Amino acid sequence: MYQRYLFSVFILFSLIIYSCSDTSSTVDQPPEILTQGRFSAFIGEDFSLIIDTDDPQGLPVEVIAENLPPWLTFSPDGARLSGLPTEQDAGLYQIEVEATNGTLTYSSNIQVQVFINHTEAAFQSAVDEMTRLRTPGLQGLAVNVIDTDQNLYRAFTGTHGSGFNAPAVDHTNLFRVASVTKPMTTAIILKLVEEGVLSLDDKLADHYETLLPNSGSMTIRQILSHTAGVFDHLNSNSFWGHPSFSSTKIWTVDEIVEFARNNGPLFSPGSGYGYSNTAFYVLGALIEEVTGLHLSDAYTQYIFEPLGLKNTLYDNFSTSSNPIDELALNPRSYEYHLTTVSSAGAIAANPADVAEFGRMFYGGRFLSDELTSKLNKNIGADLGGQNYGLGTRIWDIGGIPHHGHTGALMDYRNILMYIPETDLTIAIHTQDVHSNWFALVDEIFDFSVSHFSAGVAKTVPFIYGKTPRE
Repeated sequence: MYQRYLFSVFILFSLIIYSCSDTSSTVDQPPEILTQGRFSAFIGEDFSLIIDTDDPQGLPVEVIAENLPPWLTFSPDGARLSGLPTEQDAGLYQIEVEATNGTLTYSSNIQVQVFINHTEAAFQSAVDEMTRLRTPGLQGLAVNVIDTDQNLYRAFTGTHGSGFNAPAVDHTNLFRVASVTKPMTTAIILKLVEEGVLSLDDKLADHYETLLPNSGSMTIRQILSHTAGVFDHLNSNSFWGHPSFSSTKIWTVDEIVEFARNNGPLFSPGSGYGYSNTAFYVLGALIEEVTGLHLSDAYTQYIFEPLGLKNTLYDNFSTSSNPIDELALNPRSYEYHLTTVSSAGAIAANPADVAEFGRMFYGGRFLSDELTSKLNKNIGADLGGQNYGLGTRIWDIGGIPHHGHTGALMDYRNILMYIPETDLTIAIHTQDVHSNWFALVDEIFDFSVSHFSAGVAKTVPFIYGKTPRE
């Protein structure tokens, strides 16, 4: 009897010990993914990365990697990423990594950036450091530089959107380029001039009937240079307080013209300078009138397709319920319908496309030499205004003359710069706002000129944040 009692106690004690040693009851922590951050790969060089993990309970860990680009493969045996990137694979990729110990799972993202060479990798490091020092807290940034040999150098920092797992800004993202649309609109107008459809000294009313004040006396040249005296609806508080304004309101050219008409002209055409989004809005209607194309088709036929801009679009459609694929997001991305700005600022584009447009348009590869030379003739300054030519801002910073355009809309900030002396093009884009934005622009400009320009050496120290960029 006593022996049976001892045996029963032994069995009970053994069950308790077994229960306490059951691994399922002690798995209270997920595995850790030790491999974190951004890793460099180079075109034409074998890439290999082992994803290291650890489990607090000492359990075996299974690793899964997803969202892989075509050039990259994952081997679960050894948890290894490997591949040989080619030229078409250059860019930044975000890889989704998942580690499980059979009970609990941990997910993370790592980034692999494919550089064209080690010079581009150094550029990325420099942009990281410039952003950290000049614009701390700036959410996301994309920089693209094209040198005279058509080498494209890209750098990306930060994220877009919101939330703990906000995606990284990468080579697939488009940005609302805002007024960098104006050079693209100018490119169509000047191509029509080159074809003999228009003349720069034609009056607007010669080709397009409108109730815009002074349409019979303002020239196309004056409209392109903001010297036509057209009221600017976008910089008017009364426009944003318009009774019909809403986030989805689709505006027509007649409504925009009516607003400008009610406010009257700023001055007689050709007698002063006054930046006007309304004037460029009307140029879109002029393009439709003389080409017989919808404006979106005109951009495609005259600009996007001839220049190979495959990641650029004219946005006359997007809303929060009908978004743009791959748009770098911020809280204001769909604050109002882009028919509000039309040909004055409705383009969304990948920064590489913006840089290529600048290289072709300002570098004399799109228009005749005669028309290209007119782009940076400083008409605005001649009339006591800003440094402005034909759809083009003009700068001389650090002793280096260059031109292009700025853009600001819905908290997106953009700048396109072309340096004739070295045939260098720079496009910088963010979906965020920072008080030191132009300080960052100037420092990137300085670095790009110093490192990507052959034969130029005329730079002076900048006074960051105090440069005359408009």
